[in-house]
Amino acid sequence: MCRLPAVTQPLFPSQAISMKTAPAGSQIDSADSPFLDQLCEQIRELPPSDNWPTEKITLLDSAGVYRWFVPTELGGLGWSSSDIVRGYLKLSSSCLTTTFILTQRVAALRRICSSPNAKTRDAILPNFMDGKSVATVGISHLTTSQQHLGEPALRAEMKQGGFEINGYSPWVTGAGQVDRIFMGAQLNDGRQILFLINTDVPGMTIKKGFDLMALSGSQTGPVHCDQIFVSNENVLFGPAKNVLAATGTATGSFQTSSLAIGLSRAALDFIKAETENRPDLEVNYQALASQYDDLENRLLTLASGVPICSNEELRSEANSFALRVTQSAMVAAKGSGFVNGHPVGQWCREAFFFLVWSCPQAVLQAHLCEFAGIES
Repeated sequence: MCRLPAVTQPLFPSQAISMKTAPAGSQIDSADSPFLDQLCEQIRELPPSDNWPTEKITLLDSAGVYRWFVPTELGGLGWSSSDIVRGYLKLSSSCLTTTFILTQRVAALRRICSSPNAKTRDAILPNFMDGKSVATVGISHLTTSQQHLGEPALRAEMKQGGFEINGYSPWVTGAGQVDRIFMGAQLNDGRQILFLINTDVPGMTIKKGFDLMALSGSQTGPVHCDQIFVSNENVLFGPAKNVLAATGTATGSFQTSSLAIGLSRAALDFIKAETENRPDLEVNYQALASQYDDLENRLLTLASGVPICSNEELRSEANSFALRVTQSAMVAAKGSGFVNGHPVGQWCREAFFFLVWSCPQAVLQAHLCEFAGIES
């Protein structure tokens, strides 16, 4: 495991700057923008809820965050991987549910950007970048979910001019809050397609989101498709074997670790605040802060293209740290942290999310070994 020097610059500079001084959609032009810190502060000040975070999502839309992820040649800001990670770190420390919803919308957006179907891509991108039209993803059944079953969860059959889709996608975030879903389905010969489908198309049933132990506000649940026709013009990739590889966007990448580390920042800041009146926590806080700095440094180094470790190695360490630091915050909060509605209890539950979200087998195995106290 590669170790790097700790960052001395604070992650969250405290500046009270009004976002009204910059035009909507253009004020956050870099990860160093003071308007990004102001956006995070506005999100943080809104009360937590198990409902869809409408106000927080509206703040993201008005701030033009979708442009971060679109290449400049397509009209976006083309942020680097490092800057995107820095943005995710700040946003997820403010509200994990809101940032998770953003990642699912971005997962659709980035794959749309890389589609060889330029006609469809260019027609829909402007509204997507402005937040006027939004898509989410339903592709987990092609990667980590439902892979133990004998047949594909979502099936495609070739028809004249397109494909007929039947089955379901088990984990779709905020399907009832978007215009389209970027979905994947498999043909009988093993080839797969990725396509865009309107959420109001006949034959689509959007189920109520699962009652999760955390992030229920993301309204993540199954979407069923019954004899839905998808025209060829709405097929963005495929048919091809392992079609997700053609999108150039991996699931469970280092950006997933960004959210775990961002959540850890929120818990760490809570512990730091507690040390002001409880000096006995100082030693523990300093140890955790040092580990946080090391994780953040390695994350940013990996995002910059320097392969100091694998995505899986960083992911397992980020998950483990999120579990430990949120539980440390619970100890620091004492009994009040165990009362429903306290942010520490929420952070503890949210940390468990990273054990199941887009978690590769290697990461799962590393956690099982860690919990069992054996070498991985």
